[in-house]
Amino acid sequence: MNELAKVKKVTSDLIGQKFTCISDIHGEPDLFKQLLDKINYQPGDTLFILGDLYTKGSQCHETLKYLMEFEKNGNIHILRGNCDWVEDYLSPTEREWLENLPDIIDASAGPASFGGYIFVHSGLESPDLASHKPATVKKYDNFLETATAFEEWPFSQWVVVGHWPVAMYCHGIPCSNPIVDEKRKIISIDGGHCNKPDGQLNAFIIENGKFSFESVDKHPIQRIEKAQRASGGNLSITWLDRFVEMVEDGEKLCRVKHLKTGTILTVPKSQVWMDDQNRTVICDMATDYYLPVSAGDTVSVVEAFPDRIFAKKDGISGWIML
Repeated sequence: MNELAKVKKVTSDLIGQKFTCISDIHGEPDLFKQLLDKINYQPGDTLFILGDLYTKGSQCHETLKYLMEFEKNGNIHILRGNCDWVEDYLSPTEREWLENLPDIIDASAGPASFGGYIFVHSGLESPDLASHKPATVKKYDNFLETATAFEEWPFSQWVVVGHWPVAMYCHGIPCSNPIVDEKRKIISIDGGHCNKPDGQLNAFIIENGKFSFESVDKHPIQRIEKAQRASGGNLSITWLDRFVEMVEDGEKLCRVKHLKTGTILTVPKSQVWMDDQNRTVICDMATDYYLPVSAGDTVSVVEAFPDRIFAKKDGISGWIML
């Protein structure tokens, strides 16, 4: 099959001086609306939504229907992601809308001070946008790290992507906040919502060439009673290096040895499992990092244990002893 990616061109006058990028809503319209409220979104504001719109969450069909209406606000540009499958329950109108979504949005002819932008769900192989296959741009895993394979970075524009949760690029201290790679002009914004236990939904805001972001998540808030200094931060196990061996089993927590580094660390038992090749693996909530907190701080609690919590503060995840 020789199908090529659908490319939608957006001119600079449609971008304006401020626009926002959101990716990987994954069927959670209430969280999406909460994020829009947090950034004070107004109808007519420019918004790019970078795919993985409606699957995996608790309100999949409702999300798709909401986005179809939401797009009518104007200046809304929506991509199709690798998880945006055509489900059996979709109506002909919904199927048509989904199948007609672009795979790439080309705003490379932006203002000179911006340098232009290209929006894609997961990644690109070359500046020749029309030559890409849909499967490539929808599921280019680990784009930020594999982009180092380019002998010479081929893009003069910013490339904005979702798809690969940014915490999977964090090999020391886990963080769900957007990553800006100034050298290669890549902006990776997927906060891991619906894919990581400590995930969040990010809104990346570009205003007059300056970057900022806001985020929301679904975790309960807890006030910390005693201070703790930062420690560890040497290892955060990510998907590509997820293989471990059990050292000490436990009911709620266990100790594992990370096979690549030899590091032994305490991890939630709920996150350790056997894969289809009978290998012991873990890739979530697996870090030796302990968050710095002061008495009275509030944190998002991802999971609670008798003597500690796994929590998130300002987008950064780690352990807090109680």
